[in-house]
Amino acid sequence: MKSAAPRTPVDRTNALRRLRTLTLGTALAGVFGMVGFGSVAALTYAGKASTTDGTVADNSSPTTPASPDTSSTATATAGTSTSSGSSLQAATQTPTATARPAQVTSGGS
Repeated sequence: MKSAAPRTPVDRTNALRRLRTLTLGTALAGVFGMVGFGSVAALTYAGKASTTDGTVADNSSPTTPASPDTSSTATATAGTSTSSGSSLQAATQTPTATARPAQVTSGGS
């Protein structure tokens, strides 16, 4: 069997240069691929339509319903706002404890 010939410093320098070029080429190909796929996805994805007849609902100001809905747990309160301008909702029912035993399930087996 033949033994491997000893490598010179020039061989080591050339090998490191090839490795650096390969690494840089792989990184650039990954970046360009991500930009390309992202652009195609952004151009082709139509999104979710919010209405069917083309009208847009105006949700800029809070309103109170004419008759209170008894099935909901909170109603909008006009005139109550924070410093950022968003409306707050007042709780109409306090939480109650249930008599059922609690069970916690994790994703493990």
